[in-house]
Amino acid sequence: MLDWFTCLIKLFFVHFMGSTPRGLLPRRLPGLLIGLALSCAASQAYAQGLVAQSGSATTPSASGQPQRGGLMQGRPMAPAVAPDIVEARELLSQQKWSDASALIEARLAKRPRDPQWRFLQGVLLAETGKRAEAISTFELLTEDFPELSESYNNLAALYVEQQEWNRARLLLERAVQNRPDYALAHENLGDIFTQLAIQSYERAAKGNQPAPSVRLKLDHLLKTPAIRNARVTTNR
Repeated sequence: MLDWFTCLIKLFFVHFMGSTPRGLLPRRLPGLLIGLALSCAASQAYAQGLVAQSGSATTPSASGQPQRGGLMQGRPMAPAVAPDIVEARELLSQQKWSDASALIEARLAKRPRDPQWRFLQGVLLAETGKRAEAISTFELLTEDFPELSESYNNLAALYVEQQEWNRARLLLERAVQNRPDYALAHENLGDIFTQLAIQSYERAAKGNQPAPSVRLKLDHLLKTPAIRNARVTTNR
């Protein structure tokens, strides 16, 4: 016990009394760790808010497999995902729209502000062709829960279908600002930048005495795989 205590005292003086060169001591936490800490704090505050409002918190998920059309069903922000959430995602992936709608509406009747079920409702509306209602659903989610990146991604995907490239770009930039490791949003954003580049080079090629490099750049982009609609996630 004495040796252990002595070691601690020595370590204390080494790190705090200046025995260790200052250049070897960490000045601050890496930005990534700070971001994770802030994310955890935000998630905890969000969960507590739901408990205070409804007595039971259903935390949104934040990852998952991309589904048809680019909408993502979501990644869990909590360690476990409720069985009924899993069931709803499976119904959506199997395109069992009526069953998915019945389940989602039943849960929303009990917890109308629950972001997970509102998110899945938006996915259902988008997948069944109700684009205007889906846009409205995801827009409200970005207002009520601005920290959740998946809502921005799905809203951007719907605007891409309408070829509103700049509007979609701004939404995806917000998504990756919230979650810098959000691969799907980065991919969608890259596709949008590619499409915008094609449009700019096409206009340049039609201008007055365009440089030969314009045509070379345009041809190069046109040979890349076709830009598909932005992918939506059903996981959140």
